[in-house]
Amino acid sequence: MLNRFAMALAAAVLTITPALAQSGGPAIAYTTANLNMRAGPGTNYPVLTTLPQGAGVTVFGCTADFQWCDAAFTTVKGWVSGKYLSYGVQGRYYGQPIPRSGIYVGVPRYQQNYPVYGRGPVRVQPLPGYRRY
Repeated sequence: MLNRFAMALAAAVLTITPALAQSGGPAIAYTTANLNMRAGPGTNYPVLTTLPQGAGVTVFGCTADFQWCDAAFTTVKGWVSGKYLSYGVQGRYYGQPIPRSGIYVGVPRYQQNYPVYGRGPVRVQPLPGYRRY
């Protein structure tokens, strides 16, 4: 009886563990081509760096349609096209494109697109005749 219980418990843990690993924390993905990392979710944002094909990236979240993903590569954080990312954790969705697998592996979806890069501070010139005391 105890052996059956132990085997059932082990089977349950082995079944649940991959699902927990896939849904917890950032996703790991690999680039399928040389890929520009940009300051925001779109080609109109400046390029921060170019990732080589096969580079491992950490994906923190994607736009609602998974077209752009907030990711980090080494010490650089920015946005990459989801079309050129494949899921990199062993399991059912390994090697699947992020736009197809993201919802199943727990990649958060952002409702609003926010850029990583921001414009510099605005400098306001004092009015003529203004004197600082």
